[in-house]
Amino acid sequence: MAFPLFREVYRDTPSDIVEAFLQKTQTPESIAEQIRSGTVYLFIRYDGEIAGYLAYEFDSEGLRLSKLYLLPAFRGKGIGGYLLGYVEERAKERNAQLIHLEVNEVNPHAREFYRRHGFVPGERLDYRRIVMRKELS
Repeated sequence: MAFPLFREVYRDTPSDIVEAFLQKTQTPESIAEQIRSGTVYLFIRYDGEIAGYLAYEFDSEGLRLSKLYLLPAFRGKGIGGYLLGYVEERAKERNAQLIHLEVNEVNPHAREFYRRHGFVPGERLDYRRIVMRKELS
């Protein structure tokens, strides 16, 4: 599922960068290693169909949302907002005060989605990624 989703979402990113990222982080072996290290991966189902997936882990800052991807047919249905609420509840259960994530600067839809849900842009990590954070009360 990750490979076609990433290729679609990052279609404006050089393909060698996308493919290297996929091979490093989204193969079954690398996902299994991430899970052993504490990352939670969840498939998202909507009306009985696989709609996407998300992944998160806890770190020294709080909850790090590392993946939230929906297939195109499932976007715009409120699923993403519901999932952010789900993640926020997991963070609060662990007394985390912050949710943070990285977003591709050339993905204005994702940046706006997170902004609408209370995330604030922060520092630039490299030429394409910026950190966004949401303080929890």
